[in-house]
Order: sequence, then structure tokens, then C-alpha cells
Amino acid sequence: ARRDEIVERLGESGREVIALSHAQIANFAGNAIELHGRDARILALSARALQSLTASQKAVIEQSCTLVPLEVPTIELAGGSVRCMLAGVHLVKR
Repeated sequence: ARRDEIVERLGESGREVIALSHAQIANFAGNAIELHGRDARILALSARALQSLTASQKAVIEQSCTLVPLEVPTIELAGGSVRCMLAGVHLVKR
């Protein structure tokens, strides 16, 4: 299958690259965001995006974070997804 886009993600063991097909991109697989909590990292993505990933792609992601699928069909109708709904907070700890 032809790969149209490469999504790079930094993992604990260095850079890991997950190639996405055009169909996966159309299903918002590239519109996910990795979040860092106190105890773990998660990848927030839409349920639709998760369904488009292959088992091997999920396995690579799950080596360094937990997949957290969210139902956001209304946002996806407008062309956005989970990453569009979240903002990063980069404050210095006091």
C-alpha cells in the first residue's frame, strides 16, 4: 500500500515513525495528541481514528503510551478531531 504521510512520535527509546495510509489520514489517525500525566503518557485520539489503525500500529504506540479513544463525531463532521479540541499548557513549575 502506498503511504502518503509519515507521523513521527518521540518515544522513550528514540524516534519511532508510524506511516499512515491516505484512508487513515481521512479517518483522523494523524489528528491525535500525546499527553503527559504524572504517572503515564496517553495518546488521545478519536474512536474513528483508533478503528483505522492496524494491530501492528497500535502495538507500536502502546509500547510507550496508553491509547485513549474518544467519541467526537460532531467535531469530525466539521473536519476536526481530538487534537483540535485540546490546548497544551506549558507553564513553568513554581
